[in-house]
Amino acid sequence: MSANYSLLHSRESQDESISDVEKSSHQSRYRFPFGKLSSRPRLWLNLWAMSNTIFSIFLVIAAFGLNYHARSLADKPVPPSSPLREDGAERFVNTQYKPNKIFQSPPSDEVDAAWNDWLRDHDHIVRVSGEKAKDLGLPEAVELYEDPGYYAYGLGVYHQMHCLSRLRKSFYPERYYPNATQHEILHHIGHCFDVLRQAILCHGDVSLVYWWNKNYTYIDEAGTRQYTQEYLQRTPEERAKGSFVTWDSEVQCRDMDAINAWAKGNAVNDDDYGGQIVD
Repeated sequence: MSANYSLLHSRESQDESISDVEKSSHQSRYRFPFGKLSSRPRLWLNLWAMSNTIFSIFLVIAAFGLNYHARSLADKPVPPSSPLREDGAERFVNTQYKPNKIFQSPPSDEVDAAWNDWLRDHDHIVRVSGEKAKDLGLPEAVELYEDPGYYAYGLGVYHQMHCLSRLRKSFYPERYYPNATQHEILHHIGHCFDVLRQAILCHGDVSLVYWWNKNYTYIDEAGTRQYTQEYLQRTPEERAKGSFVTWDSEVQCRDMDAINAWAKGNAVNDDDYGGQIVD
């Protein structure tokens, strides 16, 4: 049985090989002699290979994410132009609906102050330059005669709040519209019902309401949520019939602080036009 043996090089041949390696190393300093790596370079090589593998996995995940995001954007049409949006003032915040007793109460000076303070502070007419209105393709509006070159616009959210306030007042005409005819009151009510109907359907709030009774649970001294005797003693049918629709859901909303700040910075000066412009 024969065996293969490699030929032993002569001393001269070995010297030539060493010389060739050194020469090659000088000409291509980044070409490593992998066959003669020590344990330390081999460790770095393994780490390099692992890092490349991890990076490749990251790229694949990122590609899937970008592809999903691109499909989501493709399903969502580009929103209509808005100077507020163009100025970067359209921001979103995660929050929670919270009942506010002052806005659920019957008329009083305190209730009126809460509504009027908000509307007076935020129900602005905003000025938009003719150049910007043209660039954004905004509908034609009247020119502000005290601000030549600027035109009168308003934000939908303020119009809707204005309408909601009008509807509230229409339930108490003796207090708010003592001199208005029924025709005048009903005319504005009809307009506002349609405005709010379309706004609600447009925004399509998908937060969940749920049926529950706050008296069904309590927090004990240890801070643990417990069921009350009222809940435990009732049948499932009685629990259901004793519950109420609850709407304190977590939601994502436009940041009204950012919207109000933008509107205030672009508001028409009411004093230039004889006082409050928006009724």
